Amino acid sequence: MGRQPKQGLDYFPFDVGLLSDPKLRRPRQKYGYLAQVIYIALLCILYRDKGYYIPYGGEQREDVIWQVGDMLNGRYSTSSETIANVIDELAACELFSGDLFRRNIITSIRAQKAYYAATVDRKYADVNFDIWLLSETEMKKLSSKSVILQSFISRSINTGNRPINEDDRTKSTQSREQKSREKQSTEKHSIAENSRERAEALAADLERLIGTEIDDNFRLDIARLIQAGMQEAVIMEASRQTGNKHPRKPAAYLRTILQGYERDGVLTAADLEATAPKSDKVDPAERNMNRPMYPGGPTVAEWEAREAELRRQAKARRLGSSHTDRSGDI
Repeated sequence: MGRQPKQGLDYFPFDVGLLSDPKLRRPRQKYGYLAQVIYIALLCILYRDKGYYIPYGGEQREDVIWQVGDMLNGRYSTSSETIANVIDELAACELFSGDLFRRNIITSIRAQKAYYAATVDRKYADVNFDIWLLSETEMKKLSSKSVILQSFISRSINTGNRPINEDDRTKSTQSREQKSREKQSTEKHSIAENSRERAEALAADLERLIGTEIDDNFRLDIARLIQAGMQEAVIMEASRQTGNKHPRKPAAYLRTILQGYERDGVLTAADLEATAPKSDKVDPAERNMNRPMYPGGPTVAEWEAREAELRRQAKARRLGSSHTDRSGDI
């Protein structure tokens, strides 16, 4: 009986730009170093077992999460739930194919290119073309000697599905996909840029209100929250609570409140109103409006005036955006 042909790889190319991929930024901001470590762990499982993909449905999903957890086992180990959430985030950012992830498959064009290049000299490679992402043209650019390429061409001929002008079809498809990606990228960049500008302006006010500096990482976090739909009124309410508590580290305290809001889905003024305890709803007439929020800080009246001004500016921006949208439809 012949030996079972090898499917996986013994090693894989660790691209020097792997951890600098822009797609990793959001998972890294949300989960820190765990995003990078879990990404690498998944690549190890992917290349080691199947070579270019990981089955991720049912019991196989639990097994993958267990394997990743075992790799992370030690002083700084994390929960299975967190591992699963990180994997979902990696797929959501298209580090792995979103379409195939929804079909319980973890794979990517990067992984399949690496597998294709590593198996060029093999005489046998078992590939499921239903989940194969590389086109004939892309494979030929890497190498025309691969048994995978020959199987791909033979399969197309045998099924009668290989068009005569396949290269033209591939180029046309890739062109449409490229234009779609460029449009989405431009829209995302515009939204992100607007969020960063609003975060910068808001951070300057927050620094004055809580009496301490807000670092670059916190500014990025504020921009991400704004992009996710958190209103400036909610952020200002968090800063008001921070001022009332006089914490030793105001910026860290403010950040904790905002993280709690995000976790609980509190993004708008209406969300705040719905979740605020009755004891927090104090008649403004009962407050000492000239009392400073913290020693040397602004008074309650100044604070609330600034908060009202920010709300007015936010409303004006929304109205301006709405007017622009309507004008564009004419």
